[in-house]
Amino acid sequence: MKRIIVFVISIFFVSTWCGVYIFLCHSPRFNLTRIDIQGNHKVSEREILQKAKMELGTNIFRMDLDGTEEHIKEDKRIKGVRVKRKFPNQISIEVEEKKPALWINLPEGLYGLSPDQEIIPLEEEDFDLDLLVVSGLASLPVFGKKKESVKSYTPWPNRKAKFAFNFYTTLLEEDVSFMESISEINLGDETNLILYLVPGGTQVNLGRDGLKKKLRRLRAILRYEEKPEYLACIDLRFKDQVVLRKSSQGLVRSVSQDPNKRLVQMRANAIGREKNL
Repeated sequence: MKRIIVFVISIFFVSTWCGVYIFLCHSPRFNLTRIDIQGNHKVSEREILQKAKMELGTNIFRMDLDGTEEHIKEDKRIKGVRVKRKFPNQISIEVEEKKPALWINLPEGLYGLSPDQEIIPLEEEDFDLDLLVVSGLASLPVFGKKKESVKSYTPWPNRKAKFAFNFYTTLLEEDVSFMESISEINLGDETNLILYLVPGGTQVNLGRDGLKKKLRRLRAILRYEEKPEYLACIDLRFKDQVVLRKSSQGLVRSVSQDPNKRLVQMRANAIGREKNL
């Protein structure tokens, strides 16, 4: 008897589910009338719709949303996408575009660099982001080899860039707020990571190893120094030793030395280049 009851109940639920499924997939009430797109800036709505391949009037329950997400993610500018049904007859597309974590100053201009070490072309709105500038990354030709090419939204296998991101990660782990005191990271010399601080443009030589310990020491120096803006150079490359060099009070710095003016100049150069627009 129990088996018969279980069988009847199972048939009831299966029949009910089939009826609901048929209703949802064939009722004109659920035919697509609107597509909402959010989160896009560099990728236009038209481009997203072309990738999505959705047609108005199609039943939203008969759409392959996972397949649609995969099609949209074919665009190299997009990091992630989420497609959802909005009852009764709409589709929502939420796009996450790739964004720079650092600015990199190259001979070709100022670019962004993503956490995946991809080159991100910059637009004027990108300069609203408060990011660190990394210079000295360009690799010169060696023994007749071609210079490393820079391609948009493509991983850039530059070892200096990887070193810069490792240091950036260290900053995030140690003290995020301290990044506000840094205007530029220079890696022109691979054996010596150099920081330029604001507001005075102080040069900090960190070397290459033991960066966590050196960052803690640097923060302590700046905390206890009476007028840190008058420090021209802080050298932390030597084991258990700190070398300080002070500048003359009232010293006027050139554009190349002043971190604020230098950043403005780099931004102007980047915006002025057609390939970065």
